[in-house]
Amino acid sequence: MPTITIDGEDYPVDGEQNLLANCLSQGIDLPYFCWHPAMGSVGACRQCAVIEYKDAEDPHGKLVMACMTPVKDGGLYSVQAQAAREFRGGIIEDLMTNHPHDCPVCEEGGECHLQDMTEMTGHVQRRYRGSKRTHRNQYLGPFINHEMNRCIACYRCTRFYRDYAGGEDLESLGRNNQVYFGRQNDGMLENGFSGNLVEVCPTGVFTDKTFSEHYVRKWDLQTAPSICEHCAVGCNTAPGAREPGNGSGAILRRITNLYNRDINGYFLCDRGRFGYDYVNADSRLKKPLAASSESLIGSTAAPGEKVHREIPPEQAVARLSEQLREARNGKRRLFAIGSPRTSLENNFALRQLVGDDHFYSGLGERDLELLHLIDRVQCDPRIHSPSTPEIESADAVLILGEDIDNTAPRISLAVRQAARNRQKRQARQLKIPLWQDDSVRQLGGSPSPILLVGTGTPAMEEIASEILHCTIGQTAAFGAAVRDCLCGREPAAGLLPESQLELARRAAEMLSSAERPLIISGCGSRNGEMIRASAAIACALAEYGESGSDQCDLYLACPEMNSLGIAQLSAPDSGRLEELAAKLRDTREGIPTTLVILENDLYRRGDRRTIDTMLSAADQVVLLDTLLNATARHADLIFPAAATAESEGSTVNSNGVAQRFYAVYEGTGFIQESWRWLADAAADDDKTHLAACEHVFELTAALAKEFPALAVLEETGPDENYRIDGLKVARQSHRYSGRTAIRAGEHVAELPPHPDPDAPMVFSMEGIQNPGKTPLQANIWSPGWNSNQSINKFLRGIGGARKGTDGGQRIEREPQSLDEWQPGGGEATSASGNFTTIPLYRMFGSDELSARAKAIASVVDEPYAVLSANDAEERHIRTGDLLRIRVNSESYPVEARVSATLPRGTLGVPAGLPGLESLDCHLPGRVVVEQTDTGDTP
Repeated sequence: MPTITIDGEDYPVDGEQNLLANCLSQGIDLPYFCWHPAMGSVGACRQCAVIEYKDAEDPHGKLVMACMTPVKDGGLYSVQAQAAREFRGGIIEDLMTNHPHDCPVCEEGGECHLQDMTEMTGHVQRRYRGSKRTHRNQYLGPFINHEMNRCIACYRCTRFYRDYAGGEDLESLGRNNQVYFGRQNDGMLENGFSGNLVEVCPTGVFTDKTFSEHYVRKWDLQTAPSICEHCAVGCNTAPGAREPGNGSGAILRRITNLYNRDINGYFLCDRGRFGYDYVNADSRLKKPLAASSESLIGSTAAPGEKVHREIPPEQAVARLSEQLREARNGKRRLFAIGSPRTSLENNFALRQLVGDDHFYSGLGERDLELLHLIDRVQCDPRIHSPSTPEIESADAVLILGEDIDNTAPRISLAVRQAARNRQKRQARQLKIPLWQDDSVRQLGGSPSPILLVGTGTPAMEEIASEILHCTIGQTAAFGAAVRDCLCGREPAAGLLPESQLELARRAAEMLSSAERPLIISGCGSRNGEMIRASAAIACALAEYGESGSDQCDLYLACPEMNSLGIAQLSAPDSGRLEELAAKLRDTREGIPTTLVILENDLYRRGDRRTIDTMLSAADQVVLLDTLLNATARHADLIFPAAATAESEGSTVNSNGVAQRFYAVYEGTGFIQESWRWLADAAADDDKTHLAACEHVFELTAALAKEFPALAVLEETGPDENYRIDGLKVARQSHRYSGRTAIRAGEHVAELPPHPDPDAPMVFSMEGIQNPGKTPLQANIWSPGWNSNQSINKFLRGIGGARKGTDGGQRIEREPQSLDEWQPGGGEATSASGNFTTIPLYRMFGSDELSARAKAIASVVDEPYAVLSANDAEERHIRTGDLLRIRVNSESYPVEARVSATLPRGTLGVPAGLPGLESLDCHLPGRVVVEQTDTGDTP
């Protein structure tokens, strides 16, 4: 490592980083605007000026920009030199001449990088008294506010949006002092990572519009480390909550990124950032409900649905407790359904309550089989599940049938960076530092090879070197051909046309010659052959590839927050909903049945008729959930469950990494974690470990003890006894205001905060406030650094891991090599019909919870289906025509869309889209598609 001298102090530094990054790594405060740790340098703002000296005898030195200056061993620099300080002050004064100075009304106030840097330069007096230039703001959709007058032209927004995230509808317009950052026309930003503009922008040009609806200053938000619940990537988040001041309970107000180098780094997708508002939805369950038994004159409820009324929580618990008592005495059958969208602890508590034989995963046979297959594949010692930085370092990528842009968005952003690795390799050969971002991007040549095979992911196609649009069965066959080529075998004849076989040969050559090849697939196609094909390719690369490694990177995307976690709690040959349906049909004379459902809308898991039959077969249906949904309409007893931000627990992401999340605030009304409701109901059962549980970590410990693969949970996140210098960690900032005023209507004295028995954290400002001492501190702040850029103060070097945390623990599964795979069946056919459905995924709409957030719900598509251009032409169907999808006895009205790339004979159906949820279980499969009269509207 080179050693440099800054203002008389010697520092060992990273020779791969520029001077600015090294100054920040050493804790030296140096102002900057245009530089970003994930995007490198362009030298646009001139704010990071320092003095560089030729040698110790040089009395004056020269002015250089630290972000554009490579370090050299023995280099002499000064940050505090008068000339550098005056230059930086002059630059910030020039930048501020047109700034409106509207800090009191700006939503960036209190976490504004511009404020921090202005103070850091010592520019505290305005001398300019002339007219300021003004701009018209744009409507950019329901997520982002636009206030162009605050812009300082640092170009961070377009560099992130266009260069890093691949967006095309935001650009720098105008010239000179009239530069404008916006769209050609008003409208919603189209890129799925647009929300990062809120954190990337160093001023208040782009702010969170969803946060504006219930805005408070950053220092008045209560925060805790959490995990995004809207896919299985497992991005770390910092939710912020605050009481409204009208006497009601705290509400969740926003989500921001919480840096985790191995998973999400500095960025979140828009679904993860804006999907939080489901917690505040009108359909949120806050009190226990019971089905009304009174005779009603009339009801709007459909057959089988129930009308509910609120009941006291002690009455609800007593009713469930009585049913548990009857079950223990053999007078009642008791079955339970878990969920992949809630914590391991909640699922384990339910499993303990009813017993192993009566606990079901909450997934259908096909979905559960896929998860166990992924779990089995990841046990192969030849396969490595890569972290996000490892994905970014791949130099050849094969994406097999997975629309990662919508099923695992943060992974697609990483793949987009991997496309630049050939360019970066050329830069190294030319000795151009990688942090010189603009210079590297100007290098010619093609991007790193990325091969896209499947039904098409339009957002990724722009970076793909080759694309093959084909059916699910053909995609798996293509994977088999690539595997055969890697193993030196000729692919089986007749499975693919010669053109596709030739592409398979090129793909095999591309992957085998790569230093770090990467295969990506997952559950999106809902086809086990696809996953087996991707695993076979990875194993072949580990054995026959030229990389010299005995492992190959394979990322397999799971669908939900805790999908791989729920697979650990159920055996491969049991736990299916179909198995439970058969048991419920097996009625026993005189013995009633109770079915307990944990945070799961069963109508998204199976067809309507099967679920209706299952629910009607139970005498009592008990539901624990966060929102009213289709399953809730059939429940006899409903308990309000805590959302992720209101609870504590553990999950396992797609990579097999176990992580812990903590409660940000206590839910309003009678909301509490599902396991607590179950523990309350089991309180009089001395034989149940659950009844004695007082803390969630007791469940975690029991879980780790019973399942060897989950033993790492005991090391994942500190328990409730963890202390630093004898203190718990504060959820509120040291500047948190209005604690007495909020409750003044009830009590003029300051009451003690609610105790938290489960976490080593307090719901107050008293306690440890230092993010450098503990990963539990989600309020990232440092003296002089109020913006999110303060995270650099708490990293092991720029872009390194956060101090004091390892970012999660990989679960420890027994290594086991996969058997030799032979390609099996072709397309899935679950019913007769004239089209084979293909599941499509949407950033907004496919996920159950985020689709209930107000802003996201406003942009969710109406039900639609996509046909190939050939099929549409044959049937005289045009975009916008009304169709009806029929499968079994179910019917779904949709609007037609036409695709030039969808394979003939297939019908693309958006998975999980509101109005089509119960069609999910038939994807992929055969359906009948009919044209309807124009009057037959969806």
